[in-house]
Amino acid sequence: MNYLWYDKVRGDDVEQGDIFENCPVLVLPSKLSLGPLGTRTEPQDIPFECRDVIVLSQTCDMVKYQEKTPEVLLCGVWQKSDFQAGQNMASNADWENARKGRMVGFHVLNKCDLEGFRRDFRVVDFRRVHSLPLDFVRNMAIQSGDRIRLLPPYREHLSQAFARFFMRVGLPVDIPEFEH
Repeated sequence: MNYLWYDKVRGDDVEQGDIFENCPVLVLPSKLSLGPLGTRTEPQDIPFECRDVIVLSQTCDMVKYQEKTPEVLLCGVWQKSDFQAGQNMASNADWENARKGRMVGFHVLNKCDLEGFRRDFRVVDFRRVHSLPLDFVRNMAIQSGDRIRLLPPYREHLSQAFARFFMRVGLPVDIPEFEH
């Protein structure tokens, strides 16, 4: 059977698996001065970066007029060329391990062959989570025109990988290895 990975969509319906390219996300500086607790300070310019992101919020939570969340959960989507030597995901071995699910912070997406949206293999980075107001994302969807959407069963596979990343439990003392 041939299952398509992506579809081209437009409009303000936002679904899990929608990919927004050059999406502005807030990046708080590590030395942001907030002043003493409970006091207000003068507004500061909050820097943002434009990143490719994928929607991880559940589609059912973003249905128009039945919204169950005011914000959309997003994760960065990166190309192999975005990683420099020595970083995670810089080598083919890292990509292969991520493809096999051995790098829980990453999830590999297939290349896209849709006309006008040809993209090489990409990786979703679960270690960098962003949120934006749902209304903002809907307006961005309208302004961006056509975009690509990850289709079932691949978006459910992405959601499952995201859940595995967050449900990990580290034990203070593990069971010792069994001797052969």
